[in-house]
Amino acid sequence: GDDRASAHTSSMESISTVSDEPLLPESASPPPPRHLTRLRSHRVLLVVRSAAKMKKSGEAKGGLAAKGAQQRTFLSGSYRMLTNNPVYLMLVFVPPALLSALLGMSDGAVFALSCCAILPLAGLLGDATEQVALHTNETLSGLLNATFGNATELIVAIFALQKGMLTVVQVTLLGSILSNTLLVLGCACLAGGLTAQKSTFNKVAAVSNAALLQIAVLGLEIPTLLFYVNNDQRPDIHLSRGISAGLLVLYCLYIFFQLHTHKDFFDAPSASDQSLSLSRGHGLDKEGEEEEEEEVLLSLWGAVSWLGMATVLIAFISEALTGTLEGAAHGWGLSEAFVGFCLVPIVGNAAEHSTAVVVAYKQKMDLALGVALGSSTQIAIFVIPLMVLIGWAIGQPLDLFFGPFPTAITFLSSLLVFIVVQNGETNWLEGVMLLFSYAFICYAFFYL
Repeated sequence: GDDRASAHTSSMESISTVSDEPLLPESASPPPPRHLTRLRSHRVLLVVRSAAKMKKSGEAKGGLAAKGAQQRTFLSGSYRMLTNNPVYLMLVFVPPALLSALLGMSDGAVFALSCCAILPLAGLLGDATEQVALHTNETLSGLLNATFGNATELIVAIFALQKGMLTVVQVTLLGSILSNTLLVLGCACLAGGLTAQKSTFNKVAAVSNAALLQIAVLGLEIPTLLFYVNNDQRPDIHLSRGISAGLLVLYCLYIFFQLHTHKDFFDAPSASDQSLSLSRGHGLDKEGEEEEEEEVLLSLWGAVSWLGMATVLIAFISEALTGTLEGAAHGWGLSEAFVGFCLVPIVGNAAEHSTAVVVAYKQKMDLALGVALGSSTQIAIFVIPLMVLIGWAIGQPLDLFFGPFPTAITFLSSLLVFIVVQNGETNWLEGVMLLFSYAFICYAFFYL
């Protein structure tokens, strides 16, 4: 009996000792209910399956990068490309614009339909160029974007030049420069100022584009100054052709500088890009979404097909647009200078304008300035000199004497833009100032 009592006492002490110790760590929570355990197990299973799929996709990523377009048919890739941008809904205006002349419509109606049709075709031309560039190396990609970046303005100018509309060519090209430097850049600065107190960008690229724009404007100033020095006598056309050839050489050197010798300067991220990348973490932005990357939607020949189709359609519609510009201006009670300076450049660059505003709102100011300043610089030192030489080849006496008022306006605008971008940062007030400057100039052309 004594042995049983002692055994019972020892067992009770052991139970008491165990019960005094906590069964779970103090930081641990009690086990979850059974239904939550099953739910968490199900989520873990999904994560494991997802990770396995990501691993397989990651292992095959190298092959898909090279054959991504081949995995997608031409129709499905085209559908993805056309549904990604709402502006392509305006492609419904292309057939009426092509048939408007045959239907006997008025010049105003033909011109309006042509403007509505060129707007989405210009965006399609840019997207097709980007798809072609994705199948090439970095250098060739840069050359393609540089060459076709302002193809719409070039095609419209060529058809106007063939018709001998020299003033329309000059005013339209100057309007493209000022719409990019004042309107687009102003909207981009304003959009960036809505999401950040101060927007920064790559100062080297911006100042290089602004300096080249100043040099191109100098090429326009020289014939104008000689006009007054020579007692209002128009300078010899060979002066303009020589300056144009020099500007084309300078443009080629700039492309070589940007894509080969000093490409690291242009690829350097701005301060806002660096801070934005630090806040994202592991490739995620503030909302936790992955950064957007260029997607191969079309094969090389599929992209080339869309590029050729868009170019041909723009050529046909440009023929109708330039042919009815004069009649439309008179029918609407507007001057040809106002229509050529304000309406045609805005229509031709609308797709790029929207892109610049969207990326600036996301604080990607380098892309926004690449659209605004890059396009205006390209027109100034590439498209305008090229048009002078093309006019020489087809017997049209196009020169760099654009008149005192347009030349002075372009010079002052380029100087204003240089002041805005020289410090590598901008804000919403500077955007408003650029927009007011563009409005003043358009208002002046309304009375020209």
